[in-house]
Amino acid sequence: MASHGAMKEQAVAERRPVPLPKKEFSHMELREAENGGAIATHHFTAYEHKPEMHAFGTDEGHKLAAHIEHHLGISMPGKSHTDKAASKEQEASEHEE
Repeated sequence: MASHGAMKEQAVAERRPVPLPKKEFSHMELREAENGGAIATHHFTAYEHKPEMHAFGTDEGHKLAAHIEHHLGISMPGKSHTDKAASKEQEASEHEE
């Protein structure tokens, strides 16, 4: 009969990797960056997925607005040029996934 240690080694060797749960967006945290811009941190429902940070410069308010619109589904009133930024945001997020 195999020893307990040998059986444990065999069980560990045969262990299949557990697939990660689906990456589902939970919420976004916004804060001011040191350079005066903003940092949007995405948090996910499963702890296996670490938060992702997205930085925006002081002159990228329209990109931040499009980012918020895209991920939170919130329309920014009075921001007519966010449509163009939103399409850029969509293209960028498709490349990240």
